[in-house]
Formats: sequence, structure tokens, C-alpha cells
Amino acid sequence: MTKKAKEPTNKALFSELKKEAKKANQRILRLERLTGKTGTFATKQLYDYLDTDLLNAITSKGRISVRKSYSNLQMKAIIKAINQFLEGVSTVSKVKSETKKLSKEAGVNLSLSQANTYYQAQYNYRWIYKYMTPSEFWELARECVKEGWSESTFIDNIMVYITDRTLDELLKIDLINLYEYIEGVKY
Repeated sequence: MTKKAKEPTNKALFSELKKEAKKANQRILRLERLTGKTGTFATKQLYDYLDTDLLNAITSKGRISVRKSYSNLQMKAIIKAINQFLEGVSTVSKVKSETKKLSKEAGVNLSLSQANTYYQAQYNYRWIYKYMTPSEFWELARECVKEGWSESTFIDNIMVYITDRTLDELLKIDLINLYEYIEGVKY
């Protein structure tokens, strides 16, 4: 009896997943055609969320996978991630608008690639601003690059500002990602 009760929910969820994944995959393809790259703008966050061991919902070609074997919880999580993607900078017009906005903020015309880098930095690393001001952070980042700090030295220097939290595994991963981002920035 419980199996029959689950069937309609599973079918309805699966049907919604197929519909939303098709829409998202079309947008991903359009963004790839526009930028010439995979994983740009809102697509990067979608990939980060869906390409985990728990979900493993990204195909080798960079599309959202749709499988009947997903549990209800997995399907709900994938649908939620897709909806966040669809609301974000996931259309050609939104990418062009965001590029224009970022170019205005930067005071120079940015290429799509430069705008994407700036967008990713704002999206992925703005969490650090709740611990330190942007000017403090970027001053520390410049010093990190200039002095050639190691990952552990960078983390030690950032932890001076993060007084309300201990260095747990999640924070360490975030700080390592931030360090790797800073190492890739050219001053």
C-alpha cells in the first residue's frame, strides 16, 4: 500500500524534474554558445551544487542528468538547485546585462570572460565580507600574493578576523578555495 502511495509523488516529481532539467539544459547550452565556455555565470553554482557524490546529477557533457533511480529527496534537491539557477544570471540577456553592470562598476568595458570572473568572485567569496571589510580583505589578498604566503599562512592571517567561529572542515575548505582564487588573481 505504501508503494502505491509513493508512485504518484515519484511520477509527479520525476515529471517536474524532466521539465525543469530540459529548460535548464537549454539555458546552459545557450550560455555555452554565448561565452564559448562551460560553467560560466550561474551555471558554475549549479554545477557546484549538483556535481557532488550525493547527487551526481551532471553528465560528462555538462548537462543535468535525469534518472528514475533518484530518490524523492534527491529529485527535490535537484529541482531546487535548478530553480535557483533559472532565477539567477542564466539567460543570454541577463548575462549581457550583468556584464554591462559590472563594466560600469569597474569603469572599463569587460569581456564576457572578465565579467564572469568578476561575477564568480562576487558570488562565491562575498561571505568573507561578514568577517572583514572588502578593503581589509583585498589588502590582505595583495599581501598574500606579494609575499607568496602558503595556504596555511593565509588561513592563519584570515582567522584573526574570524573570531566567532573555529576552523572546522567546511570553513577550511572555503578558505582554501579563497586562497586558490587569490593565487589566480593578477595584480
